[in-house]
Amino acid sequence: MEPSPAGTVLPAHRQAPDLHAGFWRRVAAWFIDMLIAGALHWLLVLSLGTWLLVPWAMLGGARGAAAAQFFDTGLQPIGILVLWLYFALCECSRWQATPGKLALGLQVTDDFGERIGFARASGRYFGKYLSALILGIGFLLAGWTARKQALHDLLAGCCVVRKAGLVAWRSRSSTDALPEATAHAAALPLQTGMPGWATALLVIAGCFFLIPIAAILLAIGIPAYQGYAVRAEVSQGVRMTGRARALIGEYIGKRGALPGSNADLGLPMPQEIRARYVTSVRVAEGKVVVTYGNEANSAIRGGHVVISPAGNAAMLSWHCSSPDIDVRYLPRQCHD
Repeated sequence: MEPSPAGTVLPAHRQAPDLHAGFWRRVAAWFIDMLIAGALHWLLVLSLGTWLLVPWAMLGGARGAAAAQFFDTGLQPIGILVLWLYFALCECSRWQATPGKLALGLQVTDDFGERIGFARASGRYFGKYLSALILGIGFLLAGWTARKQALHDLLAGCCVVRKAGLVAWRSRSSTDALPEATAHAAALPLQTGMPGWATALLVIAGCFFLIPIAAILLAIGIPAYQGYAVRAEVSQGVRMTGRARALIGEYIGKRGALPGSNADLGLPMPQEIRARYVTSVRVAEGKVVVTYGNEANSAIRGGHVVISPAGNAAMLSWHCSSPDIDVRYLPRQCHD
């Protein structure tokens, strides 16, 4: 392969649309690599673990779950080592790519489209931990940046390019391009879209990972939302007691006694004080009783919230409770 034009930095994606690897193409390559690297990791861990456990047991070491846990913890660093060497060695090799990237026709280069060394490939790999630590946003940058670079690419000064696109760009950029190089570039297919098998792989992987995650989130989110909605309905009734409580405070201050009914306070009949989720607001012996119905959730329909006065007119406070509504649906002040 002919060298890049001297000192020429790889152009932005908008200037060479067929050069840089797209986000989803990189995801498909990563999934293939994780399958391969994961298999290598577990093969090595199981082989080494068995090789260590057998003599350990024969020498009288701990057995059972405790021994398995000890060796499992002790062998965890092997996973980091395997992944590091897998990515770093492949990307600094003549391939300039891992098997997953090779399958998608991708290569890892420096900013000038040249092969990177082991140190740079290692820096790029460990930069992925930073990309992951910021909630994966570092990986998503590959879909937004000018040259489709993720955060770890930017930190290491690397680009992930399409092999055929790189050859074509070099041929277009070289003023003295050789005829055979130009012919080689023309012979390499420039695929603008994702290969069909890679698209199918992403769909399968998405179903395998995303459906269970979505199910878990729904299992958590739906009850949480329903609980929030019911609490909002209960709060409507509590807010509707504001006028009644103010009148009860005035009544106690003037008469030193508790009002017996709505009529004592000049309030409408209980069933006339209603709202979307409330069928009545009734005053009974100084207490304000809210009854829920109409469009209220079945969890509180027919239930009641009781607001009771405490103290005297000068220091009047209110206690909230319910005889038939679950406490988790009551406003915060009712939990005390």
